[in-house]
Order: sequence, then structure tokens, then C-alpha cells
Amino acid sequence: MRQNRSFIQLSKMALLVIMLMVIEGCATHEKFVTKYNGWVGKDINLFIEKAGYPDRTFTLPNKNTVYVYERSRVYSVPGMPMMGWGYGYYGPSYGMFGYTSEIRSERCVLFIETNQKGKIVKWGSRGNRCISN
Repeated sequence: MRQNRSFIQLSKMALLVIMLMVIEGCATHEKFVTKYNGWVGKDINLFIEKAGYPDRTFTLPNKNTVYVYERSRVYSVPGMPMMGWGYGYYGPSYGMFGYTSEIRSERCVLFIETNQKGKIVKWGSRGNRCISN
């Protein structure tokens, strides 16, 4: 009976991982690149209306302005159950004693450069999570 419960828990976890992979499979870096390439030549005010206010801005030596958008998150991903020997209320036993977890950090910094007329001239990004649907 206990073994059956462990199998069901593992099956649910595997299903959750597969569902997350399918959902994340829709968002790609290629779509991110296509999305922001489409903004080149457009007015920065339109971009700000769509994306919101930037986290910060700075002026380059050539007098162009760079708008910086930064997104990050840290989260925990459940891992496999820990199995092994332990000491319980009734003495030594073998079984499942909890789950491991993995801490992940995702970050994307988007740089939008505009000329003095407010037109987007180029963009760039840094990070491990620069993707778009």
C-alpha cells in the first residue's frame, strides 16, 4: 500500500513536469528576437504604452537614450523523494523522508536604444530567460 502511494506521487510529479515543459515549449528566444526586431523604427512612446515604464534609463555619449527593462524571479522546483534509512518513533526504518528541491534563478534584461527623435534604433538583451510567446 505504501509503495503504491509513492508510485502515485511520483506519477503526479512526472505529469506536472511534462505539463510545464509543454507550456514553456511555446515561449522561445526566437520569438523574443522577432518581437523586438519588430519594434525597431517605431516610437519609444508606443513601446512604453505597451510594455510599461522602464526600470531605468541612461544617455549614451552619442546622445541616444537606452531604456532598461529588467525581469527576474527565483523559485523552487520540487525534486525526487529522499529514500533511505532513518530513525522513527518505532525505531530504525527504511522509507521516504521528504523531498529534495532545487532553487532556480531566471533573469532577462532588455535594452532599448532610441535616437534623439525617440525612434527605436536597436535593442539587446542579457540573461537566461529572454523568451516570448
